[in-house]
Amino acid sequence: MDQNSPFHPTAVGARLIALRTHHGMTRGDFAASVDIDATSYGRIEKGEKALKADMAYRIAERWGVSMDFLYRGRLTELPASLADSLISKRTTPQR
Repeated sequence: MDQNSPFHPTAVGARLIALRTHHGMTRGDFAASVDIDATSYGRIEKGEKALKADMAYRIAERWGVSMDFLYRGRLTELPASLADSLISKRTTPQR
């Protein structure tokens, strides 16, 4: 699978990082909030391990995002503040 594919574990991990940092949480606190082992969660964020559907569901339910966002990067049905934050990061030039 192409690393640029929205389904690639690295892309999923990047969206999880964006969600977690949007809420100002550490990896461990975020993992605990959805009852995922912190070490496993860290590997998922790094793209070393795939996000399982049951974990994605817990994240989606707890943090008000869709599984389409987690797996595909779709910004529809996200809380407005999160969508705005993600859009601004996509359009702001990185230095």
